[in-house]
Amino acid sequence: MIESEEITTTKIQATLVSVLMPVYNVERYLKEAIESVLHQTMSQFEFVIIDDGSSDNSKQIIAEYEKKDARIKFLSRENKGIVATRNELLALANGKYFAIMDSDDISCPHRLQEQLDFLENNKNYVIVGCRDLLIDPEGCPIMVINNIFEHDEIDAANLRTDDFLTLNAYMAVTKLVRDVGAYRTDVVYAEDRDLFLRLAEIGKVSVLPKVLYKYRQHFQSVCAEKTDEINSSVAKVIKDAINRRKLDTPLITHNSNPNKKIIQKEDYYTTWAWFALQNRNYKTANKYAIKLLITQPLSLSNWNLIYCIFRDQLRNTISFN
Repeated sequence: MIESEEITTTKIQATLVSVLMPVYNVERYLKEAIESVLHQTMSQFEFVIIDDGSSDNSKQIIAEYEKKDARIKFLSRENKGIVATRNELLALANGKYFAIMDSDDISCPHRLQEQLDFLENNKNYVIVGCRDLLIDPEGCPIMVINNIFEHDEIDAANLRTDDFLTLNAYMAVTKLVRDVGAYRTDVVYAEDRDLFLRLAEIGKVSVLPKVLYKYRQHFQSVCAEKTDEINSSVAKVIKDAINRRKLDTPLITHNSNPNKKIIQKEDYYTTWAWFALQNRNYKTANKYAIKLLITQPLSLSNWNLIYCIFRDQLRNTISFN
């Protein structure tokens, strides 16, 4: 929680950074997300939060923090969706730069300062992300992602459909994002990729080669119902970028899958266990391997997973010694 000696009543003067956070039904993770921002090594910023019509206790949690910290500017209204909320937050931002913060994630303590320093010292760059540590619902580490850092590589990856970049933990130049039209409402689930592509046409984009953000993964017992919608939005922003730039680049699209299946918790357990194993996060790998054995004790693939975890842990212990 916020300590008494922290900022509680002082009005925030002109600031370089606005932290923008949309909130919708995330009471389980919200306190940790808010505190990760309030406890940054950089203390001068405004923190703009919009509750997008939550039906849980999210509004009450934010209101309590607002009473204690003058950096927080809080609005609550009916549900309008993530992109509309992002645009409303952007319109409220007073900072020269804005930093996106998702309400179930965690910003590492140096995140704002390092991204601000980069943009202040590299005026030809207009947006900067960072490496992300994927964490599970309880915060256990799974794997580090985002392995390309230079403008040309990032832009090329954003023009392909088969690259997994998480570009949600970024800081950008507020005026320039407004100048290019803010977030597009017709490409939900691909609005961040679209923003990087449009900003790459007027300046440079970058990803800092440091883990400055923890990106929380959730399981949902729903079909990959939105897979086709996501792929459609990604294909649209790539096609639009190709047309704007008059590139002779073929667009690779995903076909819809009429036989798509319901994604069960076990599918997440399997993915997280293997990713954690590949990244030597053995505690997380064991956690999900055990869950899989409990739910599917006769599965040979689950026993193979257990064997691989044991083998790699043993090899790592021997090599370490």
